[in-house]
Amino acid sequence: MKVGHDGRVYLIDGERVVIYGGTLQFFRVPRRHWRDRLEKMKRHGLNTVDTYVAWNWHEPAKGNLDFTGETSPERDLVGFLELVQEMEMYAIVRPGPYICGEWRNGGIPNWLINEHPEILARGPDGDLPRDIYYPPITYLHPTYLEAVSEWYDAVLPVIQDYLHTNGGPIISVSIDDEPSYWETIFQPFLTDYNDVVVKPGGFWEGWLRENYSLETLAERYGEEISDYGEVKPPTDPSEPLTKLLDWHRFKIWMTNRYVETLYDHLRRYVDVPISILDPYLLLVAWKHFYRHVRERNLDIHLWTEFWYSFYRSFDFKEDRLGHIYYKTGIYRFYQKKLGTPPLSIETQVSLAHTIEPDEAELLYALLPALGIHNINYYLYAGGENPEGYESHNGISWDVYSPIGLDGTERPHVEPIKWLGEFLRGNPGFVESRLKPRVAFGGYEPYEPLAVWGLRGNLKESVNLNEYLFGERGLLTLLAMSNVPFDVLDLEEATVEEMLAYDQLWVYSLDFMAKDVQNKLVEFVERGGNLVVLPMLPYLDENMKPYSALADYLGVEVEFAEARDNFRLIPFVSVSSDGIDRMVTRNVAREVRGGTPVAFANGKPVGALVRKGRGSAIVLGFRLQYFSSHHDLHRKFVDKLLALQGVTRDFEVTDSDMIAIPRGNYLVLANPRGHRVFGKVRYRGIEVPKLMDGIEMKKRGVLFLPFGVRYGDVEVVYSTATVLGRNGDVLRLRNHLSGLSEVALRNVEDVRVVGGKIVDESLSDGVLTIVVEHRPGNFELEF
Repeated sequence: MKVGHDGRVYLIDGERVVIYGGTLQFFRVPRRHWRDRLEKMKRHGLNTVDTYVAWNWHEPAKGNLDFTGETSPERDLVGFLELVQEMEMYAIVRPGPYICGEWRNGGIPNWLINEHPEILARGPDGDLPRDIYYPPITYLHPTYLEAVSEWYDAVLPVIQDYLHTNGGPIISVSIDDEPSYWETIFQPFLTDYNDVVVKPGGFWEGWLRENYSLETLAERYGEEISDYGEVKPPTDPSEPLTKLLDWHRFKIWMTNRYVETLYDHLRRYVDVPISILDPYLLLVAWKHFYRHVRERNLDIHLWTEFWYSFYRSFDFKEDRLGHIYYKTGIYRFYQKKLGTPPLSIETQVSLAHTIEPDEAELLYALLPALGIHNINYYLYAGGENPEGYESHNGISWDVYSPIGLDGTERPHVEPIKWLGEFLRGNPGFVESRLKPRVAFGGYEPYEPLAVWGLRGNLKESVNLNEYLFGERGLLTLLAMSNVPFDVLDLEEATVEEMLAYDQLWVYSLDFMAKDVQNKLVEFVERGGNLVVLPMLPYLDENMKPYSALADYLGVEVEFAEARDNFRLIPFVSVSSDGIDRMVTRNVAREVRGGTPVAFANGKPVGALVRKGRGSAIVLGFRLQYFSSHHDLHRKFVDKLLALQGVTRDFEVTDSDMIAIPRGNYLVLANPRGHRVFGKVRYRGIEVPKLMDGIEMKKRGVLFLPFGVRYGDVEVVYSTATVLGRNGDVLRLRNHLSGLSEVALRNVEDVRVVGGKIVDESLSDGVLTIVVEHRPGNFELEF
């Protein structure tokens, strides 16, 4: 018995399996309800159960271990795994040692912390408060690692007995949970100043020795350095940005070393895939994880998560599109390099006051549309916290899970059910490739500055949440302009990888590494089309003067400082040929050189440059998503595409009908929620032919097949999602309209169940019918 993969899906005993699961934390659900919850999950179409194993729950006192329910029925890990196996479901197990999970101490035992307070992370001024709900641990502290080793040696033999390779249900074991959580990457000066980190010869000094010569350090930090011990960890934002970025990279290195230590221990017991969820809770920083596992030859599957609200109403509308396109894009970039299957292990179905089915559907359906076909929903079954194990919650831990604490099923189960049915019934969709014509280039050092809000002496604002990733950011503008895009890491991508796209967008702050600037020069010289905004870099990675990109393009961008105070940031009108007074935020810099393409206050603020075999568009202002009646910003994006000869793989007559091409499928989304209506052209076919257009009355997603075979029947096209075929029955779903058009080849006659045919034609062997039905499912019988 074996668990493998092909880089896209898992191969379980040679069978291709799309993981479609949900998290059930057995220790929070009364044991008497375990079977009921698992039966409901199976009815919802799930094939996998994900669960934590909480260290402090199974070892409440040092050496007192319970995995069979002797002290509490909800400690019966063995019984739970046997039940999962009986239910013929797969299991993903996450034994920590840290589990987060809104659980006391994130699973770290009180007895360990009380006996060894030296393992706690420290702030720059000493000890941190002990009453933090997830006490911060110095992961590389030898005392902590020794305790973790003992925990693993206790729990892993139990898990080993239930691995799929030993006849059990477990197909993957995960390392820790978001191990960056208390490295506090998001607060650079909170931790970790533990003695083992900062002492002479400690981890910080060792990392500096490994990465820099003294001469390089002196140049990088702008000070005389005669010994590594002189370089203390930064504790104040006034220190050089280069040093702050190194402190950030060092924390990431500590996380990588910790992960490697756990991996080596797991490998002694586990011969199914070992996985990890977001090691840093960042995105472009995955570069460091990729580099580490590649250099150390570690076979770790990188999994991700998608959360868009906490303890408030669920919120996933069109203004979130930029973020999900970006996150799935950079994830695809590293998954391709790692060669392991993409999986969202925590796709939000809980931790919100309410979750509307239409917004849930938009998120859940976009994940496979954007390349993540393996999905696990968290937290799928609500539960309750045993006394003494609460964290920042009370007894109940059911914040609108699909299956409630009392076993009730909530409305957002519906999109989960039909999406799972579609994935099972359309194996060709999983195989189809997402090939955007446009890419966005991310530059990792910008990410921590944006997270911290620290810009030092930079002229450009680091508020990338507003200008790039956020609800009004550039990336949402691209997504809402029907520009599907990939994401490249500019440091990791080769020029050949860049040239695979018709257009590359780059958001630039003041600095950019010499190597990256040189790559962009070569990219344009060899025929690439570059769009760069809202400035050109004039510094290198050491904050020293370097402007190879600007020099090559022969373009000078005005040296003007952006503002940070939100209420004092101006709106500027920018115009272009055929586009009048488009609103942008903050400063609009004059662009000198090239052919002007945009103007503000009587001066050019955008220019097109032809160089070598390629071109570059340089904008001195920020493009953002401002929805308006005239939709000028989306119109300007179309202009930039046209200037560089970039075309789409599809056409839509309604610009609010968002399309994502996937080989023989076209995914259509209505993210705004108001009625959209129009025709689409894809793979040389304009549809519909008999109806006036495709109607999407509300927010939602359709997966339209184009030339997809279901047995001996070919669906030439359909304006309804084809869920799959059972025998002589083709199952379809259109919950966004009461009319659907389906064109079939190799079919002479068809009967509709759940609707009626109101128009039809037969031409060149293709039977085309218009079906009137209630919004939802209907069937065609041959």
